[in-house]
Amino acid sequence: MGATDPSPALRLPVGLKVSIDVRRDQQPHHDAHIDAHLRVKAVGVGPSDEVPALELAVVLALDVAAERREAAAAALAAALRALPDGLSFTVLGGADASGAPAGCYPLRGRWALAGTAEKRRAAFSAGRIAPAAAGRPPTGYPVWLAAARELFAERPLPVRHLLLITDGSSHDEAGDPELPDSALQRELSRCAGRFTADVLAVGSDWDPAPLLAVVERLHGSPVDAPDRFAPAVTEAVQRLRRVRSPELPVSVTVRPAVREVTLTETAPRRQALEAVHRPEEPRRFDFPTHQWEPGTRDYLLTLRVDASTDPLGVLLQLATVSIGDSTAPLLVRWLPPGVAVGAGATGGGGGTLQAMNVATQMRTALDRGYIALDPLTRGEAEQQFGLAVRLANEIGAGWVLDKVREVAEILDGSRGVVRVGPTVDRGTVRRGRLHIASGHLLDLPEHATGKPVKCPDCRHLAGPRAQYCIACGRRL
Repeated sequence: MGATDPSPALRLPVGLKVSIDVRRDQQPHHDAHIDAHLRVKAVGVGPSDEVPALELAVVLALDVAAERREAAAAALAAALRALPDGLSFTVLGGADASGAPAGCYPLRGRWALAGTAEKRRAAFSAGRIAPAAAGRPPTGYPVWLAAARELFAERPLPVRHLLLITDGSSHDEAGDPELPDSALQRELSRCAGRFTADVLAVGSDWDPAPLLAVVERLHGSPVDAPDRFAPAVTEAVQRLRRVRSPELPVSVTVRPAVREVTLTETAPRRQALEAVHRPEEPRRFDFPTHQWEPGTRDYLLTLRVDASTDPLGVLLQLATVSIGDSTAPLLVRWLPPGVAVGAGATGGGGGTLQAMNVATQMRTALDRGYIALDPLTRGEAEQQFGLAVRLANEIGAGWVLDKVREVAEILDGSRGVVRVGPTVDRGTVRRGRLHIASGHLLDLPEHATGKPVKCPDCRHLAGPRAQYCIACGRRL
């Protein structure tokens, strides 16, 4: 799946189309910042819609306290019976005498191959799941991740995925788990590129921060699951079977004048991507991406450019962006002195940038509002929720209003005035953070194709971004 742990490619191909929307006219500067909206559309190619189960390896890790053991064992048994035949799987649960995660199934060996008899035995063996022993230190998320990493090293299949089902029993890390030198981040660095991971959080006693760190670094999804979590496991496996490419790099090749390149996924998930450099190609930046299935992804591409020696008034190709066999150029024109940059997008690109920036600010404010409620910081939460509501009203994002209403009253949506209620349920707040992180599409407008449009009244041709016909004045 990654450069450190290669695996065979999937047999199901995916067709990709990349497009770039950028404001064409820019002011030159020795440290100019160029923002571009990058959109990638993936389409399944071929007759099959599902990856063969033989291509998948899944580790199910169950981390629950004693009071949830019975319900968790029943849910796990139901999930195991629903696995597709041919899937490679192993089940971890509880901890052995040394504190390492204990193997629940298979009874011999490290991996099992799903089939009618094997799934029946695995479901029966789910009763062996042992909760964390009283008085024993929690196992810790890094230990679960390390156990999964060792298992996947023995199963070099194209799609390798961890399903960590937890009620928070394992979290024993002191300090901030998001810090680069924390034990969790160190283990995540070892796991990145080797497998992906989803987190199914049951109950409400878990801390969202380490769980979100896991799914963001390992390109998975956070799920707020009930104690009877079997349907959530089945849905996760079904989603994995829609993955047609476990990893694809977004490659950005730049002119020598470009000093810095950053790429941030904005939809369906928010995450900053890390570039991989090749010594033999110093001006190429490869950003690994994971779990490609048919659909659309949006990215914010930012360049820092020294334009002090570039020519003025001509189109320059600052970069090319490639993913798979699809490539698109990033073109800008430095304006001569005294020529103002237009605020609109007509004729110059950048039509979706404003919408994407507004949506990103809105989702950031919504997330910060929920963070401020755990622990309760009412003033900060109301300020952030107010900003999210105001921006949501501007772009018609109704789902944001629904999320705010779960914890606050919207007094004036257009002005962004909200009031957090006198009692806020902690479980609702923590589940809300997972829902926000799981991603919502931004519903951005399509990039212009460059084709002219025809006025329906006088049939006069107009540019692709024209709002009025210049011949008869009709609004287009």
